Amino acid sequence: MRDIINAHLFPVLGAVSTVTLIGIFLQLDAALSNDAQRSQQAKNHNACVKDIMALAIDEKPNVLDRRGIAGAVRYCNGG
Repeated sequence: MRDIINAHLFPVLGAVSTVTLIGIFLQLDAALSNDAQRSQQAKNHNACVKDIMALAIDEKPNVLDRRGIAGAVRYCNGG
């Protein structure tokens, strides 16, 4: 019985654990990549808001309500 376990069970368990670890690694890699994309999007959005806020009142886009940061955020969101 012990020979069957050594010959079959341990290699199968080793293969299953290897596949599991690779799957976990791939999921973590995808999650970290998504976080990096969100971080870059937030950086771009913040730069847009700062640029809009820095414009003179007569240079701001007409769609902007020209009333502060809320209008700049709405404009940079595309709304």
